[in-house]
Amino acid sequence: MPQALNPPPAAPRTGKLPLLAAFVPPLRSQRLRARRLSQAVSLATLLLVLGGCAGYRPHPLAEQPDSLQALRSLRVDTSRIALPRLAAQPIELDKPLPMGTVAALAVLDNPQLRLARDRLGVAQAQAFAAGLLPDPKFSATRDFPRHSPGATTSAYSYGLDFDLGSLLTRPAAEAAAREHLGSVNLDLLWQEWQTAAQAQLLYVRLASLQARRGPLLRELALVRQSLRRTRAAVAQGDVPRGDADALWLRLQSLRQRLDADQRSRLSLDASLHALLGLAPGVPLPLAGLPAIRPEASAQARAALARVADIRPDLLALRAGYASQEQSLRKAVLEQFPSVSVGLSRARDTSDVNTVGFGLSFNLPLFNGSRGRIAVARATRRELRDAYQLRLDQTQSEVEQALAQLRLLRRQQAALRAGLPALRATADAASQALADGSYTLQQAQSRQLALLDQQLALLKVQQQQAEQALSLELLTGAGLYRGSAASSASNPSTS
Repeated sequence: MPQALNPPPAAPRTGKLPLLAAFVPPLRSQRLRARRLSQAVSLATLLLVLGGCAGYRPHPLAEQPDSLQALRSLRVDTSRIALPRLAAQPIELDKPLPMGTVAALAVLDNPQLRLARDRLGVAQAQAFAAGLLPDPKFSATRDFPRHSPGATTSAYSYGLDFDLGSLLTRPAAEAAAREHLGSVNLDLLWQEWQTAAQAQLLYVRLASLQARRGPLLRELALVRQSLRRTRAAVAQGDVPRGDADALWLRLQSLRQRLDADQRSRLSLDASLHALLGLAPGVPLPLAGLPAIRPEASAQARAALARVADIRPDLLALRAGYASQEQSLRKAVLEQFPSVSVGLSRARDTSDVNTVGFGLSFNLPLFNGSRGRIAVARATRRELRDAYQLRLDQTQSEVEQALAQLRLLRRQQAALRAGLPALRATADAASQALADGSYTLQQAQSRQLALLDQQLALLKVQQQQAEQALSLELLTGAGLYRGSAASSASNPSTS
């Protein structure tokens, strides 16, 4: 078999090809390095964007009530209270609670205030969002030629746009958000005021019921004893039956009053427990009815002249009005054309590369933000009228409370003036009963008159305490003095 001949080695190419071939590897490596660099930059940009994104974590709802099961579970850190008088209030849970302590615990532990503080957090987030600039817009397109003999490469274009109109309205939006945050903070302070006042009102009514129970039980015992004696006398024919019937009716009236007081006590106690976030049935010992400060009316009268700078609800309405002023200013600025600028980089299918810029704006021919301006102006008018109405109502309510407090003080003075004589008459009647010169019914009638006078005095004292509390709330005097100014200057303190 003939042997296969190996082909001769190929002759080396001549001409310029070996010179060009020397430059091919560097060009390819440069393109490869450029592609890798572009991929690395894109990956770094993607990681940077993803790193700045917020994460999501579910927060499921509770399935059981979280009412506090013991008095010791209440929060007692009074440094978190914006009311200076309450912040200085000592809290001792192992003793009967005075009225100031109950008010401080209500401000610290009330569930509704917890929800209001969450709304303050929402307003803070909105104020933060108002200061953020809008994100620029990036666009990219890629075109691939098909059946185009003149095309030498694919086409692409990149664009980057930014809305300059947001820079024009951003200061007004930030100012509106700040004023809104101040309004929400003052609303929270006003709710703290109202919660403290509600706790004090419930305390006064519960303490009054507690103080009234003793005289009512003594009167009930006297009437029951007198009814037994009278019925015995009726059986013997000594007194008419009408006397026994009158005592029986009074006995039934006293029992009804005690039953009504018991129902009121249960209702008020449940309301106070709910106000403090306590579970029903948790023991809540209260101290006695507080004394009314004689200077309360003078302080309220002095505070009335500057109540617009004291009451948080009035300050909140003013802050809301200022926020609406900025919203109206923002709507007016939005009627001007919103300008957007952009940069572009492109290449067509004939391998022509371009770099350029773009400019776009809207023409305010049909809308021009006129609807938003009309709504903002109407809302501003509404807020102005609401503020004036609240100011007028405050003036009227304070004058009415002062008049009622003056009347109650006169009634209290008259009742107290009659107590010594009634007490002396009751003591004399008891001595006469022991001497035999008074019958039991005559002696008990004097004692019942004294008890009725004491009950009437307790009722007037309760009404006077309620009016004094209402007056302090309306004028920002007493417990609330100095709290609104500090909160208005620092919206985050509440």
